[in-house]
Amino acid sequence: MYLENIQWGPFAKPFEPMLNHYILSNFGANMFNEVAWNKPQKWHLDLSSKNMSMMERVITVVFFSGLTALSAQIAFFVPWTPVPYTFQTFAVLATGVYLRRNDAFASGCLYLVVGALGASVFASGGNQLFTGGTLIASGGYLLAFPLASALVAEGLDRSRKAGVADLKAQIICWVSAMLPVYLFGTLWLSESLSVDFEQAFEWGVEPFLIWDFAKILVMAFITTKLWSYSPQDD
Repeated sequence: MYLENIQWGPFAKPFEPMLNHYILSNFGANMFNEVAWNKPQKWHLDLSSKNMSMMERVITVVFFSGLTALSAQIAFFVPWTPVPYTFQTFAVLATGVYLRRNDAFASGCLYLVVGALGASVFASGGNQLFTGGTLIASGGYLLAFPLASALVAEGLDRSRKAGVADLKAQIICWVSAMLPVYLFGTLWLSESLSVDFEQAFEWGVEPFLIWDFAKILVMAFITTKLWSYSPQDD
């Protein structure tokens, strides 16, 4: 059934024109009509634009939360650390790259809330953020994800305002975003497994430094060599 053919009940009948207009404006052909889909190098400009409607922002928040959940399923465990290797951090960085700061933070929070409610969104289909009333061992890393995305978004927004991509500044931004992930994750891993901070760092950070830095380099290449930072109306 087409949206314009919706039959409203008797109580809503007086408001039918207004309701139809609202639905068509927010769910119809006008959705994301300012995004230049044929120019992927400019998607980050459009999706973080202040011209985005509230409904469009909600959709992007949900989408990137789902992307983080999907990336978490690409996971594998190794004998030398209790923390799995995943593509979660790649999705966390991508969230900050494409969305404005508050939306990036909201997307990370939504991911955590959905997981805390029992959805299988964590690594390897995990569906628990708490077990026995206690945060899971890798929970410190997860709780830092919204902050990491927001920090990346703040850094990319500065590049957009400047109209140029600064490789050094962006790498500093992304490395800074990973610091709370490493810090909060290591502190809680130490507490959860009853080991000292040094041991927790050896298990939860050292094995991932090269892995995470490689993802940062990939993002840096994309955002500095392939993307455009010229104004949207160019």
